[in-house]
Amino acid sequence: MSNRPGLPADIDIFSPPRYADEASLFRDFAYLRQYLPLAWVEREPYQPFWTVVRSADIKAIEKDHETFINAPRLTLLPKQVEAATIQAYGTRTAGVRAIIDMDLPDHRKYRDVASRWFIGAGLRKLMPRVDQLAERFIDEMVAKGGECDFATDVAVWYPLQVIASMLGLPETEAPYILRMTQQLLGAQDPDLQRSDQYGADAYVEFSGYLGKLLAERRANPGDDLASAIANAEIDGSPIGMVDALSYYLIAITAGHDTTSGAITGGMHAFIQNPGEMAKLRARPELTRSASNEICRWVSPVKHFMRTATRDFELHGQTIQAGEAVALFFPSGNRDETAFPDPDRFDIERNTEGHLAFGYGIHACVGRQLALAELDAFFGKLIPRLQKVEFAGEARLIQSNLVGGYKNLPIRYTIA
Repeated sequence: MSNRPGLPADIDIFSPPRYADEASLFRDFAYLRQYLPLAWVEREPYQPFWTVVRSADIKAIEKDHETFINAPRLTLLPKQVEAATIQAYGTRTAGVRAIIDMDLPDHRKYRDVASRWFIGAGLRKLMPRVDQLAERFIDEMVAKGGECDFATDVAVWYPLQVIASMLGLPETEAPYILRMTQQLLGAQDPDLQRSDQYGADAYVEFSGYLGKLLAERRANPGDDLASAIANAEIDGSPIGMVDALSYYLIAITAGHDTTSGAITGGMHAFIQNPGEMAKLRARPELTRSASNEICRWVSPVKHFMRTATRDFELHGQTIQAGEAVALFFPSGNRDETAFPDPDRFDIERNTEGHLAFGYGIHACVGRQLALAELDAFFGKLIPRLQKVEFAGEARLIQSNLVGGYKNLPIRYTIA
C-alpha cells in the first residue's frame, strides 16, 4: 500500500466542517484535479478509501455499474458510527434500504415504482401546484417587508410543500418533516444534529411517523405518491415494510433538501453576480439554462461512494476489489476540462453532463421535478425582483453529504 498516492496531510476534502468554507475547499479540489486526481486516504475517523475528483473519472465509474456498486458503503461515516450501527441494525444503513442503496436488478424495479410521478404526465399534473407554491412564497417574501432569512423563511419550505403535495400530506405536517430531515441530513452539523449518532436516533422516531403513513395508505389508498409506494408490487409480491418506509424516507429527504440547497445557493449566486440576474430578467428564455447552472454551481449532493467488485485501473493505480471510492461531485462540476472557466457563474453556459444529479443508472429520478421547481421560482421572482443584497452573514451547513445554507439574510425590493 505504501506506493499508493496518498492525500497530502494538509488537504481535507471530506470532513463536514470543510464544506462550510467553499473557497478553500474548491482550491483543494482544483489542486487535486491537476496533480492528484486519484488519492488513497487512510485518515481518521474513516475506513480507507480512494478520492475521485475529475468529471470524466466520476462518469467512468458511474457508468461501470457492474464493477462499481453501491453496497455496502454509500457514504462516508466515522468508523465508530459504522460499527455501532452495524451492531444495532446489522447493516451500515441502520436498516434503511432505499433505492440509492440498491444495485441492479433491484434498483430498476424499485425506481419504476415512483418514476412516473417525477417525469412526463405525472410531472405535468403536478406543475399547477408547483407554480401556485412558487407564487405563494414570493408573495410571502413581499409580506415580510423587504428583509428575510431566505434560507429558513423561503427556500426550505417551498420544495418541502411540493413533495408534501406529491405524497398527499397536509401542509400542517411540514414543520415536523423539516425538523426530522434536518436532523437526518444535517446530522454532521453541530447546529442541526440531534445527537452524536449521525441521525440514527432521528431515524427511529421518523420511522414511527412513516409507519403510520404506510398503514393508513394501505388501508385507504389515494391518488398520491405515498399510496403508490404503499401498494406497490415487486416481482409480483407486495413491497416489504422496510423497503416501503425506506422509499418514503428517500422521497421526503431527497425530494426537498437538495432542491432547497439549490434554491438558496442560486439566490446567493445571483446576488454575487447581478449581471446574470439582469440577463435572466431580460431573457426569460434562459430560465432552464439558469436552473441547470445553479445546480452545477451549488452541487447540493457532495459525494457518494462505490465499492469495486474487481480490480480496476485508473491513472496508473489499481483500485482493488473490495475497496471503496468516494466520488466528489462538486469537484467534477468545477472541472476545467468539462466546463471552461468553471468558477464563473454563467446562466448561458452549456451545462450538459453536469453531475449535480449524479450520472448513469443511479442518476436522480427527481431531476426534472427539481429543475421545474427552480424554473418556477426564479422564473417568477427575477422579473419582479428590483433589488437584492446580503443583509448579514451567509452560513453554510457543515455536511459532506447534502449541503446548503443554514442562513442567508437578504434585503430586497419586489414589485
